[in-house]
Amino acid sequence: MEAYELYRNNRLYINRRYQRKLVWSSQEKKDLIDSILLQYPVPLILLASQADKYEIIDGMQRLNAIFGFIENHFPVDIFGSEKYFNIPD
Repeated sequence: MEAYELYRNNRLYINRRYQRKLVWSSQEKKDLIDSILLQYPVPLILLASQADKYEIIDGMQRLNAIFGFIENHFPVDIFGSEKYFNIPD
């Protein structure tokens, strides 16, 4: 995921003049990941190129949830079992 690579390389910029603080609960984050895994449509994430960084225009809460799941900050329930992000060998 290219956005995760930008995040890991500290190339995502959050403009606090209009971006609110992170407010999603753990359940809201899990619900987003469930939606992605079930291939439900989710809103687009908008980034704007700014020199060597990308400003998050829309989607900060969603990106935080996705990155948190990738980094195993929380599991999701799959068929009654909690599962963490895993990259198969």
